Amino acid sequence: MRKILFLLVACVLAGAGNVYQVKGQVKIGHINSNDLLMAMPERDSALNILEEQRQSILRQSEELSVEYDRKLDLYLQQRDSLTPLVIQTKEDELTDFQERIRTFESAAQQELQNKQASLFQPIIDKAQSAIKAVALEKGFTYILDVGSGAVLFFPEEETYDILPLVKAKLGIQ
Repeated sequence: MRKILFLLVACVLAGAGNVYQVKGQVKIGHINSNDLLMAMPERDSALNILEEQRQSILRQSEELSVEYDRKLDLYLQQRDSLTPLVIQTKEDELTDFQERIRTFESAAQQELQNKQASLFQPIIDKAQSAIKAVALEKGFTYILDVGSGAVLFFPEEETYDILPLVKAKLGIQ
C-alpha cells in the first residue's frame, strides 16, 4: 500500500510539476529511514531487550523438549512391559505434550512479535516526528523515503538528503 501511495505521489509530482513551478518552488527531500533507524541509540537497547526475551523463550522451549525426551525415553524403556491400555494412555500423553510444546512455541513467537512492535513503535514515531520537524523547518514540500524501496528513481542532484539534518535534530552523530 505504501509503495502504491509513493508511486502515486511521484506520478502526481511529475505530471503537475509545471503547475507547482508557477505557484511556487517545490522542495523535495529524501531520506533513507532504515539508515536513520540504524543510527538511533534506542534501537540497540530495544534489540537487547528483544534478544533477552528471545533467549528466555529458547531456554523454556529447550526445557520442554528435554522433558518430552525424558518422558519418551521412559515410555520406550517400559513399553514392552505395559498393557495395551497403558500404552495408549502413555502415547496420548506424549502426543498431548507435543501439542503443548507447539502451542507454547506459537504463543512465544506471537509474544516476541508483539514485544518487537511495542519496543520499536516509539522509536519509529520519534524518527517520524524529527523528519516532519526538519521538513517544516527547512521548507520541504515532500520527503521521500528511499529506504522503503517505494521510490524507484529520484535525481539525487535535485533533492536534498535530510538524514544529516534529522540526525542532528535527534542529537545523533
